[in-house]
Amino acid sequence: MSEMMRSQAVASEEARFAAMAANDLDALESLLEDDLHYVHANGIVEDKAEFLRKIRSGERRYRRFESRSREVRHERGLSFVFGEAAVEVFTKVGLVQNLLVYTSVYRDAESPRLLAWHAVKAFGT
Repeated sequence: MSEMMRSQAVASEEARFAAMAANDLDALESLLEDDLHYVHANGIVEDKAEFLRKIRSGERRYRRFESRSREVRHERGLSFVFGEAAVEVFTKVGLVQNLLVYTSVYRDAESPRLLAWHAVKAFGT
């Protein structure tokens, strides 16, 4: 995998994490593919519209989204990021804090956009 593809995927992921923590919907809109498939650690599955709607409405408000580790692989026009992230988010039940193990998939482009996300809560780490 070229270093350029790896750095583009990492830059897009860092920008997305920062936009989530800042609840910056304009930035998020540009960082997510229109056919996004987003699986939260609690099993809820959302498309782009629903994901953004919940942030816009205040139903979900991220306070922190920070990478702890990541490994990037590239295959046939896609970049796969396998990592861990610390997350703090306000929901209707209050503040939720988790360490997540995740896989994110980006379509290769000058500015890669998130195509898929799947996370689970990390236990015993």
